[in-house]
Amino acid sequence: MTVVRLENGEEKVQCNHCNFKLKKQKDGTTTQYKRHLDNCIKRRINLSGQRNICVVPSTQKSESVSGVQSWKYDQARMREVISHMIMVHELPFSFVEYELFNIVMQSASPYYERIGRTATTKDCWSTYELEKKRVQGLLNSVDKISITTDIWTSNQNIQYMVITSHFVDMDSKLQKRVLNFVEVLPPHTGTCVCDAIYKCLQGWGIEEKVWTITVDNASYNDSAVRWNATFAMLSCALDFKQVFPRYQLRDPNYKCLPSEDDWQRVEEICSLLVHFNEVTKIISGSEYPTANLFLPELYNIKEILGQKSESVEPWMKNMAQRMQHKFDKYWGSSNLLLSIAAVLDPRNKMTFIQFAFPVIYSENEATTQIGIVRDALYELYRIYLDKHTTASNQLMENDSQARNTSVQGVTTVWKGKGPAVETGRSKFEKFVRNVDTVQHVKSELDTYLQEGVYICEGDSVEFNALDWWKSMNLKFRVLSKMACEILSIPITTVASESTFSAGGRVIDTYRASLGTDTVQMLLCGSDWLRNLYDMKRKPKFTEDVKAISLE
Repeated sequence: MTVVRLENGEEKVQCNHCNFKLKKQKDGTTTQYKRHLDNCIKRRINLSGQRNICVVPSTQKSESVSGVQSWKYDQARMREVISHMIMVHELPFSFVEYELFNIVMQSASPYYERIGRTATTKDCWSTYELEKKRVQGLLNSVDKISITTDIWTSNQNIQYMVITSHFVDMDSKLQKRVLNFVEVLPPHTGTCVCDAIYKCLQGWGIEEKVWTITVDNASYNDSAVRWNATFAMLSCALDFKQVFPRYQLRDPNYKCLPSEDDWQRVEEICSLLVHFNEVTKIISGSEYPTANLFLPELYNIKEILGQKSESVEPWMKNMAQRMQHKFDKYWGSSNLLLSIAAVLDPRNKMTFIQFAFPVIYSENEATTQIGIVRDALYELYRIYLDKHTTASNQLMENDSQARNTSVQGVTTVWKGKGPAVETGRSKFEKFVRNVDTVQHVKSELDTYLQEGVYICEGDSVEFNALDWWKSMNLKFRVLSKMACEILSIPITTVASESTFSAGGRVIDTYRASLGTDTVQMLLCGSDWLRNLYDMKRKPKFTEDVKAISLE
């Protein structure tokens, strides 16, 4: 115990283990201090957590290296890791009270002390606050952040809005973090949702860094049937084509046996929808850039719809024409973001735009749209170049003001009166900075576009545009930054929608009374910890039916 003095001058007796402060007795009695020390958990952990000998296999072959190591049991660290487990694996707080869990823990270490659900809840909140600071530091280190958001109704009949950030870190790696999972009160008008989003962004201090927000736009979803569900149903039915007539033989009430003409139509429809299904798989990723992948697949869809629109089958022709009309309505005029992202994929460049636009547009309109994309690309590059030049000039000015004269590693600082001495080296460095910030006749963008498309070695599916730009950072310093920030923009809300799946498991029937703040803590904390431990969610899949045996 240590006597400490508070700011108001009062003296207290503080525990050296847990820093708890007790009242100092004027008569000098120490009974309460002893009682506290006897019950102090941290003191008991320190006393019982003596060093133990642990024999581990040595990974080195050297005879001088011993496989005997010492370790010390840490109850605080154990509680921290347990809170991570609760959040990542979406376990109830009462999990720590399960009898077999405690048996396992005490079998692993006799020093383990039982903890209750209340203490675990507090530990989870502590973990949440700690990881939030880590995420905040990561957000502070980037210049541009893209946002995806969506709204979901839980079984509590509460509307939650999830906000997910997407950005490229200092190592040119695509990052994704769930920032908020908050309740949004009705009405869910555009203004109310916008205000809720801005409030969340302001809480993180990133409102000035956000440059794109992707939302789930349902205004185009005027079809009563979703095509992906239709494709899944029909493709599954084709696998069981031979089962239907046998089922009719067993069940006389079955009157809906498809004819051979019906099956031909199903095959035709599946041959069309399979392309949509493949596009969905490609652009629904969140661990790799997708903005550069969309336009090539969109061009393919447009070409297929054009072919199907000329089908000799009236029903297919009519369906394809209606789909093509909806396609043109959705695409509208040139989507500059997707077009620029496609150009910044070194496998495409402007060559792909010139190849695809005559299919997407009419001949005259294609020429106009190609020019619009090129002009927008150069305009965006000039903005980045101006920003780079301004930053370089500012850095040069700061260096000039704070410069110490250096000659071959020997630093001479002029501390007397009058101006500092400028060496030849400092003059040359100043010249280099001035030359470097001046735009050359042939810009980085000109060089990039004129070099031709990049031909992948092997499977191009494994190609990552961000990795390519990282390798070209020294050659294209301005353009590489522009490309990475463009490619980090998500084109779907899949990343936000996936959080709702976890939300449905966290807010189950037995935990419908969880507060909205606790729900946000669990879901955001789970996402942050998965990134901390580099744990990726396993994709859902369905095993293909290889054979069906009917007896």
